[in-house]
Amino acid sequence: MLLARPNPINLFIVRGEQQRVDDYLLVRTIQLKPETPRVEDYLEAIYRQVQERGYTSTIDLADKLQVKPPTVSIMLRKLDRDGYLMYEPYRGMKLTEKGEKVAISVISRHRVISEFLSIIGVAEKEAQHDAEGIEHHVLPTTVHKIERLVEFLRKNEKSLNAIRDYTRT
Repeated sequence: MLLARPNPINLFIVRGEQQRVDDYLLVRTIQLKPETPRVEDYLEAIYRQVQERGYTSTIDLADKLQVKPPTVSIMLRKLDRDGYLMYEPYRGMKLTEKGEKVAISVISRHRVISEFLSIIGVAEKEAQHDAEGIEHHVLPTTVHKIERLVEFLRKNEKSLNAIRDYTRT
């Protein structure tokens, strides 16, 4: 619960009821808990490995994410509990629709950001590395704006070249 500044008549509505609390508004907030960067990394790794090979395992994920297999098992149980995947120890895992959507979103953000960084002259290896960090902390509206800029620059070679020339110095 948060305390907010009073409105002119010190009334507010919480779940359909008007309430007054000593010149402050008692505001109930429901915060949507966004996925953590680590959760996104796991979902992305699972998605990519399944797309490439048709399956993934705890050992494969441990190698990819550079963690120990028990750490992966703990995270997989959490992801299962939170509805991102279906996991049965020693049997396998499958992303749910929710998990797949998050994974695809992360991959898309990474692609857009790394392409933008490449456009402005960041070396490919550095662009991939930087995109890996940025992708977890950028809002969807920001990614959309960057994507629109990248599309514009792809279609406008003169502008693209001007940016590349400017950033070389």
